[in-house]
Amino acid sequence: MAHRAKVLRLPGHGKLLVASDLHGNHRDFLTIAHRFEQMGPDAHLLLLGDLVHGPYLEPDKWPQLAPYGHPLAGRPYRDESPAVLLGVQLLSARYPGRVHALLGNHEHAHIGGPRTALFAKDEATALEQRIGIEASLHMASFFRSMPIAAWAPCGLFFTHAAPAVELVRLEDLETIDYRRYIAPRRADRARAGKSSKPGEHAARLLGQLLWEHVLPPFKAQSLLARIHSQIAVYGHTIIPTGYQTIGFEQLILSTSFGMQDEHKTVLIVDLDEHYLTVDSLRPGIELLPLYG
Repeated sequence: MAHRAKVLRLPGHGKLLVASDLHGNHRDFLTIAHRFEQMGPDAHLLLLGDLVHGPYLEPDKWPQLAPYGHPLAGRPYRDESPAVLLGVQLLSARYPGRVHALLGNHEHAHIGGPRTALFAKDEATALEQRIGIEASLHMASFFRSMPIAAWAPCGLFFTHAAPAVELVRLEDLETIDYRRYIAPRRADRARAGKSSKPGEHAARLLGQLLWEHVLPPFKAQSLLARIHSQIAVYGHTIIPTGYQTIGFEQLILSTSFGMQDEHKTVLIVDLDEHYLTVDSLRPGIELLPLYG
């Protein structure tokens, strides 16, 4: 199998539309796709992972608790993960090299990661049973092709979850094998008094990139300095107001899942610019409502 780059390197010109955590919400995906198509021929779209696995419930079950006790917020929808995945692939075919999606922990559940259980005991198996063997194999191949991070010369570094990684240089991420994964807490225990086995460091990187919710500012500053970036942008965590900043160098973005429509937020940046702090990402200019 051909090697797929784990780090997406974005260009230094044009516009970039960033959205996070669709979790099978096809309506939100169509809204994002329409906005992207209105941005012109030099625009890029970046989705920050977790395209799949939403509440497979009838609308009359809202706003009750979903299975396993997770409350549902926002406008009711029924999981349409297959339609979202098909939409992303068709949009990518229509605009080659301009539509990108990062691997999230819910995609990783289909290709070697831990099985997620947000709305089913095993969401990966539940989705694969819905779509059948042939479509499941195609889906897994698509997930294996996804990068784990994106880097832009405008100063932004993108991941699905908080990039709490022990990274010396950006190229270290290319050693990641999606079949080898160590959960962050297990990795901490394994490191105590032991030397790393071959491939263990890359497996730790993968776990840290897909599951961490927050990164202390001093760690973020150290990481960003090593990879020549100024701001880390990620999703994974529901922020009811649409986004949250941490220190001068982190932005958590909430575009879709678990959000009221009026608070769903996208990020649009100018790839020709250079953003030094999160204060450069301004509400109403770079941070914009999905519906508004």
